[in-house]
Amino acid sequence: MTTEPEILIFSTASTCVEAESLGKLLVDNRLVACVNIIPRLTSIFLWEGSTVTEDETLLLMKSTLERFDDVEKLIKEHHSYSIPEIIAIPILKGSREYLSWIHKVTNEM
Repeated sequence: MTTEPEILIFSTASTCVEAESLGKLLVDNRLVACVNIIPRLTSIFLWEGSTVTEDETLLLMKSTLERFDDVEKLIKEHHSYSIPEIIAIPILKGSREYLSWIHKVTNEM
């Protein structure tokens, strides 16, 4: 297994259709190994000086740090938001087999 750390990337989309489209693009391009889509979440945030409440769909993506820049680029190119959420946190522990699978999938080009 490579030493490049595994990461969990978070993003939100305005609809489940958009989330599924982004998820398929990311998996098909081998940038992430897996995308979990959680529909109907409520987000509250400041936007252009106002507090906004919106229904959104959450994407949870498993990848490696090495792939983050490409994931970010693809999301920005295909997302409906002008500033989409794209944040990553390290996966500190996980089953060796699952983490190896993340690397295998994201390194198949």
